[in-house]
This record gives sequence, C-alpha cells and structure tokens, in this order.
Amino acid sequence: MRQRIDVPVPMRDGVCLSTDIRFPETPDPCPVILIRTPYNNAAFSGEEAAYVAAGYVVAKQDCRGRFDSDGSFNPLVEPEDGHDTIAWIHAQPWCNGRIGMTGNSYCAITQLSAAWTRPPGLDAISPGVMGNDFFKGLVYHNGVFNLSLAIGWGTGVAGRTGQGNETTDWERVFNHLPLITMDEAAGYRLDYFREWLEHPTYDEYWAASSVERHFSDMDVPAFHIGGWYDMYAAGTLRNFCGLRSSGGGRARGNQKVMIGPWVHGINTRVAGQIDFGEEATVPLEMLRWRWLDRWLKDDANGIDDEAPVRLFVMGVNRWQNEQTWPLERGRERAWHLASRGAANSLHGDGLLTTESVQHTDTDTYLYNPAEPVPTLGGGCLRAPAGPTDHQPIERRDDVLVFTSDWLQEPLEVIGNVRSVLYVASDAVDTDVVARLCDVFPDGRSIILCDGIVRARFREGLDREVMMAPGKVYELTVDMGVTANVFLPGHRLRLEVTSSCFPRFARNLNTGEPAATGTRMQTARQTIHHSAAHPSRLILPVVPAAPSGR
Repeated sequence: MRQRIDVPVPMRDGVCLSTDIRFPETPDPCPVILIRTPYNNAAFSGEEAAYVAAGYVVAKQDCRGRFDSDGSFNPLVEPEDGHDTIAWIHAQPWCNGRIGMTGNSYCAITQLSAAWTRPPGLDAISPGVMGNDFFKGLVYHNGVFNLSLAIGWGTGVAGRTGQGNETTDWERVFNHLPLITMDEAAGYRLDYFREWLEHPTYDEYWAASSVERHFSDMDVPAFHIGGWYDMYAAGTLRNFCGLRSSGGGRARGNQKVMIGPWVHGINTRVAGQIDFGEEATVPLEMLRWRWLDRWLKDDANGIDDEAPVRLFVMGVNRWQNEQTWPLERGRERAWHLASRGAANSLHGDGLLTTESVQHTDTDTYLYNPAEPVPTLGGGCLRAPAGPTDHQPIERRDDVLVFTSDWLQEPLEVIGNVRSVLYVASDAVDTDVVARLCDVFPDGRSIILCDGIVRARFREGLDREVMMAPGKVYELTVDMGVTANVFLPGHRLRLEVTSSCFPRFARNLNTGEPAATGTRMQTARQTIHHSAAHPSRLILPVVPAAPSGR
C-alpha cells in the first residue's frame, strides 16, 4: 500500500481540506472510495484497508474546520465541499473516473449532500443511519428541538478536535433556560447552535439543506442502512422511497435498504435491554463492498436480483425480504382509546380496543415542565438507547396508559405507526408524546417507537398558531417506524404524555419563543375519546406471513 498523507485539496473559496489517500499496488488508474468525516481522518479501519487490497484508492478527508482541514466548521453544510472534492479526485491521474462514497451518521450527510450536486464521477453511495431533513428529524423533530442531540453533539464537535465533555454537568445544562444560552451554560460559545434556535420554523434555512427537497437532483444508486431504534429510522426509509420514486437517472430502481434491530451504533446483537440473537448481526462490510463493486467495477455479483428491502422483524427475530416500503400487503388497523376516565399510569383503567368507542369520556393529566417525564431508551443518542422497559415511566400520573387485552394470535406490525388524538389544554401551546410498547407476559413494557407533536405547528411546520385554551384539537402524532410481531400472551400499549426530556426540549406551555422562553406554566391536558372524538392508535398490520422468507 502506498499513501499520501495530509494532501491539501482546494475548495472553490481557496480553503484546503486535508485528505489522506491510500493506493493499491498498481500503476493503473483505479476506482476511488471517498469518506468525508468530521471525526478525524487519521483513523484508518480494517475495512478501509481491505478496500485498498481489493484495488480501490481510499481517500479520507477531514471536513472543513475539523482536525487538519482549514476553514471553520459549519455543521450540516457540506454540498459544495463534497462536490469540489469529488471533482478534484475525478481529475487525478490515479482515478479511473469512478467514485463511490460510504460511511454512517455524519459521513452519510456528506454523501447525500454531495450527491444532489451531481459531481462528475460519483457512481454509488452507501449512507448509514441518516435522515431526510434536518428540521423534521435531526436538529429538530417536526418542530420540537432535539435538545440532547443538539447540545450534546453540538458541543462535541466544537473546536477543531473532539470534545469529551467529561466534566460537563449535563443535568444542570439540560435544565438551563433560555435555550439560546445553553451553550454558555455548558462552557461554550456555539454560533451554529444559536443559529439553529434562531430558525424555529421550517424556512429556507432548513429547506436548502433538506435531502428530501433534492431527491430529483440525485441520480446515484444508494444502499441505505438503518436501525429500528436509530433516531433516523423513518428518515432512512424516506430517503430510500424518495430516491427510488423521484430520483433522477440511475437513482430510480437502483436503491436498496436494510433496517436491523439496532440503535445509532448499527450491527449489534444486543440493543438496549434486548438480545435479538445471532441473526441480528450481518456481514455488513461485505454487503457494502458488493454494492460498491457492482457500481464501481461493474461486477455481476447478483445484487441487482436481490430484494430491494431487507428488514429484521423483532419479536420473531428474523430477517425478511420485501419488494416495497411500505409493504403492499399491509393494512391499517385502528385501536381505539377507552377508559372510565382514569387512565393515569399503568395502574389506571386505560384500554386499547378494536371496537369503536360509543360512550363519551375523557382522561386528564397535569404536565409540569419543571418535572418532565424523563427519556428512557428509544431512538436517542444518549444512553440508554434502544428497547427499554418503560414501567418506571408508566407509574407516573402524568402518563396515560392504554393497554390491549392479551393477544391470542401473533400480530405482525410492519410500517409507519401513528396516533390520532383529540386534545384540549388550558395552555396556549403544549406538546403531546405518543409511544407504542410491547408488553411482555412478565410485565415488561418495551418501547418500540414514539413521536411528538407541538400544538403550535398543527397547521404546518412553517407557521406557529397558538391554541385556544379549552378547545378540542385533532392532533396526528407520527410515531415513526417499526417491524415487530406481538406474540401470543403479549399486549399492545400506548402511552400518552407531554414530555420526553432531555431528548426533546420541554414545552413551557406559555407560547413564548422556544429559544428565549423562561416562564413555565403547568398545563391541564385532556384527551377525548368518544364517537365524536375517536382518539386512536393506527397500526400497519400484516394480515398473513409473506412467502419466501
């Protein structure tokens, strides 16, 4: 292996980005694999060494303003640097004109944002664990500030090198108000963190960097990889669907996706509190390698003939192949909320039923932003992430708990989950969190997926419209995606509450701007469920087992 370390690759504005390049032992031009990272290009993995041994040039670059690269780091803004780097590589005598990209998380951002600029020679990408829009599912989640990610990750990439934050008092930082000075509370001054907060609605600032807005501009084959407990699970699937249906040129029809039972750190057997068995791990490096070989070397390795969708179905813990997402044979089934008015906590009388509720009833709880419901597992970066027992949370009176009867037959749920809730509050603005759990025979209530809606965005993410206190509103909560078989002897459970902290920033219930608000108000929340207000959980149910598993 030959190498050139710290090669200065010039960008259009004259800034040079440090790029380490490894070459196979051949004088001939070769296909190139590019990895652009903010996490130090000096780390060279065994997988990358194997690419070189297989005849690829591997170019690994520090993003602008990180480690050995010049300039200032502006998180999430990568299109131009990606385009210019690929154009530079394409013009080098050691490149045969064919370039691919790979990597997870932020390294997936660098792939997707470069792809929509259509740089010369970019023939394949393999983005892992990344979503479709930074306002809808990264810095914000459908308008709610992704607090622990924004401040935790945001401080971690402050400066040129990684920040460990071992001495940061996170409890104090997370509770700091106003949000706009939370960076100072952590000991930093982060212009990008404040810039994110200064754009609290979906405007051109967010649209310009949206992957989904650029689907039609992308003409590259892509192999998408995600995890059911990754915070970007739904976005990973939206990228697959969007490029498959709306991408240009080679993108249409040349997309594949694999979703495992994983958190943001993919390809593990154990996630959270669940061991998914030996099948949960796959030869992921080999799968990516086959994808790159197909598009960069024209290797007839049969990958074109394989199913475009490969999913791990939890509960039965097995992989299955599909031709579409969502599954064509999936059917939406509604589970209605019912109670005698006391669904508070798992000790209450909340019920999920497939029968329509004919009587009129409501459930109420008090949401106090000063004592929010804590984050416990699920799709988050902070530990513990993944499938986690939610009984500690379900013992709280500010959590409504609706549980089905014991199942007599397996119930296979694969697809997008949502709930439609009829909500009234005595506040002008508030949040509603809905969460689906699989209740095991021993009582464990394992989170599958969840979502949050901020009432002020009920008419669109581009505008803030306050509530009339006491008025009933229909709110749809997008609860993300899952693939799970609820086994006989298990039960379904829906939690309804108003906070998941510190994963999401607290709604203070006062209607103040999210960035500068400091005044808290306890809100009385009322969930209506009746014939007139049919609050319900909507599940994508697979009515029969697919053939050819």
